[in-house]
Amino acid sequence: MKKTIQPQIVIKPYKKKVKKKRKLIIGILFICLILSISIYLFLSWIVKKEYKELERLKKENSFLKREIKELVSSNSSYEKILRTKYGFIKEGEKIIIYSK
Repeated sequence: MKKTIQPQIVIKPYKKKVKKKRKLIIGILFICLILSISIYLFLSWIVKKEYKELERLKKENSFLKREIKELVSSNSSYEKILRTKYGFIKEGEKIIIYSK
């Protein structure tokens, strides 16, 4: 009797290392995407905040320029400031204070 050798079929399982590497790479890419989006949103928020501050400063600057022009052009504005802000009176004037 002659023995016949049957061919052996060897089934190798799919390598799990490749799946793990792929999952790791996808996870890292996802984390990088989330970080990039959050950094972008944070920086855009800061830019908007600074832009609002810039607009406020521009308005304040234009107001101060107008006030300087007014002060340079006439003495009446000095008198107005002295009377309202510091309570100065002219010679011969009387102060009347009303109370409730």
